[in-house]
Amino acid sequence: MAANESSALHTGVGPSGNTKAAGQLMAMLDSGISAAELETRLSDWLDAGVIDQTSAAAARRLNARLWEASRREGLLRVLYDTATDLTGIRDVEAVLKAIVRRTRSLIGSDVAYLSLNDYDTGESYVRVTDGATTALFRNIRMPLGEGVLGAVATGEAPAQSADYLLDESKSHLESSDTAVAAEGVRAIMGVPLRAEGKVIGALLVADRHAHDFSSDDVALMESIGTHAAVALENARYFTEMADALTRLDQAQRQNLSHVRALEELSTLDRRLMETLASAGSLPHLLALLTESLSAPVFLVSPMGEPMAGMAANPDFGSLAALSAAEESAVKSSAIQFEVKNKKYTVMSAVAGEQHLASLIVAEKLSAARLAVLERSALVLSVSLLFERTYQDAQYRLQLELIDDLLSPHSEHAAAMTRRAAQFGLANHLQLVVRVVGVTDDQRQRALSVLRHQRETVPGIIALHESHLCIIEPVERHDSGRDDAGDTGRAGQSIVDELKRRRITATVGSSEPVTGFTRLSTAHTEAHAVLRALQALSRNGEAADRAALGTAGMLLGAMESPFAGQLLTAQLGPLLNYDERRGTQLVLTAWMFHENGGATQETADALHIHTNTLRQRLDRIDALVGASWRRGSRSLDVQVALRLWRMKAAGVGSAGS
Repeated sequence: MAANESSALHTGVGPSGNTKAAGQLMAMLDSGISAAELETRLSDWLDAGVIDQTSAAAARRLNARLWEASRREGLLRVLYDTATDLTGIRDVEAVLKAIVRRTRSLIGSDVAYLSLNDYDTGESYVRVTDGATTALFRNIRMPLGEGVLGAVATGEAPAQSADYLLDESKSHLESSDTAVAAEGVRAIMGVPLRAEGKVIGALLVADRHAHDFSSDDVALMESIGTHAAVALENARYFTEMADALTRLDQAQRQNLSHVRALEELSTLDRRLMETLASAGSLPHLLALLTESLSAPVFLVSPMGEPMAGMAANPDFGSLAALSAAEESAVKSSAIQFEVKNKKYTVMSAVAGEQHLASLIVAEKLSAARLAVLERSALVLSVSLLFERTYQDAQYRLQLELIDDLLSPHSEHAAAMTRRAAQFGLANHLQLVVRVVGVTDDQRQRALSVLRHQRETVPGIIALHESHLCIIEPVERHDSGRDDAGDTGRAGQSIVDELKRRRITATVGSSEPVTGFTRLSTAHTEAHAVLRALQALSRNGEAADRAALGTAGMLLGAMESPFAGQLLTAQLGPLLNYDERRGTQLVLTAWMFHENGGATQETADALHIHTNTLRQRLDRIDALVGASWRRGSRSLDVQVALRLWRMKAAGVGSAGS
C-alpha cells in the first residue's frame, strides 16, 4: 500500500497532488499512526517533493500532540474508573487493598503499599501492601520525616529514590533498611495522602531494580493519591455511620428488651403485692416465684433450715450455702454457689441489718431472672416482717394470758375466757400444763422453735417465771375419748424436736385438769416433776408424776411427817455420819444404786478410786447393814435415796 501511495504521490505532482497528499496525511493522523510509521511516510513524500520540510515538521508535532492527548485521555479514563471503583467500596479494609492493587497496576511497579500516620508515636506505619513477600516489609514503622516513607508522610511533597539503600541523601533506619533489603527493593517513590487538610499517610510504589520514576509516574501517583484519600475517608465515614447505626439498633433492641423487662417486673410487682395481701402469703410467694423463674424455689432460715412447711435439704445447711446466704445478706445481691456439682442461686431477705431468711433457686440465673429474685426478696422481707409483727403480737397476748391463767386470784374471768378461746383453750376442756427446762443460753431459741412448731395447733406457749410454759388441750381420739397417757408422748415429742435442733430439754407435765382455776395447781405439779427429773439426773427426758414412778408418788408427800420418818428409818445413820464427819456416804449410796451396783462406774461418777469406794461401801454396810445393797430392803433404801435427792434439790419446798 505504501508503494502504491508513493507512486501516486510521484505521479500526482502539482497542486492537485499536494491536495491529495494532505488529505491522506490528515486521514492517517485521525486514525492514529505511530511516530515511526509516520516518519516513513513523510520521508517518501519529502523525496517525492509532495510536501516540504515545514509541513513534515508540523505533521510530526501534530501527531505527537494527538498521541499525548490520547494517552492523557486513557489515563483520565483509568483514573475515573479507579475513582469510581474506590468510592463505591464501603469497607475500609477493602478500600485499602483496592488502592494498593490499582496503584501497582497503573504504575507497573513490583510493590505498592500504603501507610497511615500515628501522631501519638510520631510514626507512619505500613498498613497494607500489594506485591510484598516478606513480613518485615509489611510491618515497617518509620519516624515522620525519616527515609522516603517518613518524608512523604509529612505531607510536604512527593519523594523518590532511584536506589534507596545506596542513597545517602535520604536518612536511614536500621530496622527499615533491613526490611527493604529483605524484600529486595531498590527504587521507591511516594506521594502524601491528604484528607480534609490533614496528612493521614502516604501511598508508595517500589521496584526491585534501580531507576528514576518519571514525572508522569509522579503525577499519576498524585492523582491516584488524591482519589485514594477521598475514597478512604468516605469508607471511614461510612463505616463509622454503619457502626453508629448498628449501635443505635442494638441500643433500640436493648431498650425494647429493657421495656419488656420493666413491664414484666411491673406485672410481677402487682402479683407480689396481691400475694403479700393474701392469707398465708409465703406459700403463695414461693409458688409465684417458681412460676416466674421456671425453677424450684426454696425458703430457708439463716441457718439453712426449711421454712413455710418445706422439706429439709442437706445442701442448704452446707458451709457453701450458709456462706453464700451470709454474703448475699451483706451485699444485698444474689450470690451463686455450688454443692455437689449442683448450681444454686441464693438471695437473702434483710430488714435493717437483720438476716430474716433466704430464697434459694435450684439453678444459675440470668441477669433478668436475678432482677426478679432480688425484687421478690424485698417482698419476702416485708412479708416476714408482717408475720413477725403478727407473731410478736400473738406472743404478747399469750404471755399475758399465761400469767393470768396461772394466777390463783385472776380477775375478769369472762374476758380471760374469750382471750383463751382464740388459742383453742376452753374452761370445759381437759388441759395439761408443761414446763420445759433448758439452759439460759438456749431458752430464747427453744421458744422460737416451739412457737414455730406449734403455730397450727391449739394452746399457748410463753416464758413464765424464767422457764418455758405450755398450756394445751389433751389430745382427743376419733372415738371422743381423752387419753391421759398421750400427755407423756406429747412431752417426749417436745424433747425430740428440740434435740433435732441441738437443744437439750427436760419436760415436766401435769395430770390433765378441767377448769382454768385448776391450772395454777397443775403448773406447780409440772414444775415439781421437772425439778424431780433434774434432781434424779434424768435430764433430756419428759415425764409426768406417773412416769416418775416411786418418785412421782413421793412428790405429794415431800413435806409430810412420813417423808421425814422414811429418811430417818432408812438413811438416818448415814445422814448423821455425814453431818458429823463431813463425808458423802449418802451420795455414795445413791450413785451405787443409780449405776446398778457396778463398782467401776460408781467410782468414775464420784471421781474417786475404786479402793476409796470399797472403803465407803464397807462403812455404809457397817452403819445400816449389808442388806441395803440387794434384796427387798434395797427397794426401800432406793425410795429413801430418791426422796433425799429431791429434797436436797428443793423439790416440794415452798416456791418450787
